[in-house]
Amino acid sequence: MPARSGTLAQTNRRLGLRDRVGDSARVRVPSGFVECRGAGVIGACRADLAEVPSATFWGAGERLANARGRGDGVVVLQLRPDLRAVARTYRRGGVLGGVLREHFLDPDRPLREVEALLALRAAGVPTVEPLAALAQRDASFWRLRLVTRLEDGALPLPAFVAQHAHLRALAVTRAGQVVAAAFAAGLRHRDLHPDNLIATAPAGGDALPRVLMLVLDRALVAAPITLAMQLAMLTRMARYLVRHRADLPTQPSRTDALRFLLGMGLDRSRRHAYARAIGARLRRQIALRRWLGPR
Repeated sequence: MPARSGTLAQTNRRLGLRDRVGDSARVRVPSGFVECRGAGVIGACRADLAEVPSATFWGAGERLANARGRGDGVVVLQLRPDLRAVARTYRRGGVLGGVLREHFLDPDRPLREVEALLALRAAGVPTVEPLAALAQRDASFWRLRLVTRLEDGALPLPAFVAQHAHLRALAVTRAGQVVAAAFAAGLRHRDLHPDNLIATAPAGGDALPRVLMLVLDRALVAAPITLAMQLAMLTRMARYLVRHRADLPTQPSRTDALRFLLGMGLDRSRRHAYARAIGARLRRQIALRRWLGPR
C-alpha cells in the first residue's frame, strides 16, 4: 500500500487504524471495528455487529426510496431488530459502467470511504454513521458494499428543499456550514455534489434542519486544503446542478447559492467573490465540454 502523507498518517493513528494481512488481501481495520471474513467476503464491520452474518450485509433488502444517482444499488437492510441500515453497492460510471458495472479490482475502496467518514466525524463534521465495509469475491474481481445507519426521514438536499419549502433557506444555509466544516477538516472530494448531502426536518428543540454528508467514495481527509481546491469542489457542485437541471425536484437560484456561501461563513464581499469565481470556472468547463463533445 502506498505511503500516506504525514497529516493523513497522523489522522489514521488518531483513529486507531491498523493494517492486517489475511489469506488473500490486506484489510484496514478502523478503531471500533473488527475484521469480517466469510465465504469469499473480506472487510470490516463495527465491533457490535461482529455476529451479523455476511449474508445479511449482502442481503437484497428493499430499494431505498428517493436515492439519487445509481439508486437501484442502494437498499435498506434490517441488521438487528433495533437497527436498520442502508447498503450501497458500488457501481461504475462513465465508459466502463456498461461493461464492468459492479466489478472492481480494489477490495479496499469501501474501507477507505469508512476512513474518510470516521476522520470527518472525529473532526465534528456530521456524516452518516458507517457500520460495515465489505468486498465479495466475484471471479477475478470484487463486488463492493458500504453499510451505514439509516437516517429516518432523510432526503437528498434538493429533494428536501423541494418538499419543505418553508425550510429551504435554513437547509441551504446549514448545508453551507457542513461543507465549510468538511473543508476545514481537510476534505478532498472528487465528486462532491448536492445529492451527497441529506437533510431531515428539525426535531425536538432543534432550530435547524439536520444535514449530513453522505457519499465519500474516493475522498480523502488531509488538511489543509487550498482555496483553489475549495473552489474546484464548489464548481463541481454547481456543474452538477446545471447538468441535472432537467430532473432536479427544484431549481436552485442565485439566492440559494449566496445563502450556501453565507453558511460557509463568508462575509458579503467574499460571498460575491466566490460566486464570481465559481461562475467563471463553470462557464469555462461548460464551454470546454461543448467543444470536446460529439463532432
